[in-house]
Amino acid sequence: MTDTLQRSRPSMPPRRVAGPEPTRSLPVAGARAALLAALLGLVAVAAPVLLVWASDARAGAGVLDAIRMAGQLWLVAHGVSLEVPGGSLGLTPLALLALPLWLVARAGRGLARSHGDATLPRLVAAVAGPYAVVVGVVAAAAPTPGVRAGVVPAVLAAAVLGLLGAASGVARERGLRVPERVRPLLHAAGLATATLLGAGALLAGGALAWHLPRAAELARASDPGPVGGVALLLLGLSLVPNAVVWGASFLAGPGFAVGVGTAVGPFGHELGPVPAFPLLGGLPSDGVPGWVGLLALAVPLLAGVLAGAVLVRLRPGTGRSRTLLEAVVVGPATGLVLGLAAWTSGGAVGGGRLAEVGPGEAAVFLAVTALVGAGSLAGAAVQHHRIARDDAGPGN
Repeated sequence: MTDTLQRSRPSMPPRRVAGPEPTRSLPVAGARAALLAALLGLVAVAAPVLLVWASDARAGAGVLDAIRMAGQLWLVAHGVSLEVPGGSLGLTPLALLALPLWLVARAGRGLARSHGDATLPRLVAAVAGPYAVVVGVVAAAAPTPGVRAGVVPAVLAAAVLGLLGAASGVARERGLRVPERVRPLLHAAGLATATLLGAGALLAGGALAWHLPRAAELARASDPGPVGGVALLLLGLSLVPNAVVWGASFLAGPGFAVGVGTAVGPFGHELGPVPAFPLLGGLPSDGVPGWVGLLALAVPLLAGVLAGAVLVRLRPGTGRSRTLLEAVVVGPATGLVLGLAAWTSGGAVGGGRLAEVGPGEAAVFLAVTALVGAGSLAGAAVQHHRIARDDAGPGN
């Protein structure tokens, strides 16, 4: 009877265990991630542009021209220069530049998470290549009467941004870190850079607050209206990081230009008429006294002293000669970062006088290298002396 019951029991099919869904191939997944990053960036930039266009009764452009203008602004966010009548528009708002960089880094990180067996170069190329193609397509499709972007420069700029962004995202997902032996040097250079940029932010913000009535007058001069005023505010906020870099360049000595033949610095001041833009209201109308210039140079020196002292603390047990040599290297490392920041923060704003706007990257690099390097060497030497004195004891 037991056999009969066993034979009559219906046989159940074996249960299938659901396995992981097959992932897309790396090129397809990379193209999808790059396209999504580009689309999100375009939407974020186009939304305020289209809002201003729709709300401005004086706008004579059609909807297609408004969309093309949004595409042009998105290209500017990648560091792409626009060709305009009589010159070019190459000044990139650094806050806008951070948007596509973050989106591409996010795309690279997600791709590294879904394709854990792929190498870093393949992951980076899978995102950066399609992203550059998308930017090139937008550059080809977004010209308006009198304003256009070169397709090849746009592709090259997007490729550089894509490589940097995707590499940072993949490296973060993989937990890649710089070698232990160079980490103290990078910490010291980062501290000096942050100190200089922080002081530049205080200088730029303080100057704008001091000349706030003039900035408000410049804002009212163009009669932007409510929506235009919001757009002007957003543009000003996007240029705040540029102003911070310019403030740091002022403190380092070279200063910056607001037009051909102009100079705004601690040891030279030559400034003509400036555009009616509120952020420029903080520019000094006259030069600064000599003692103020010397006080400004103390900032990069003190940044170097602080970095050198921290470097010695991060290198316990390291010989004096080696640490002092690394302290000297803090100067060019910081100068390289500030020089690159100066290069990306400036550019032409049309033709004529405004063909040169921003700091000179070579001058900033040399000045920061010299001042921070000297301060770092002094800070490291003093810190070594203090450690040696403490080790010797109070009786020696």
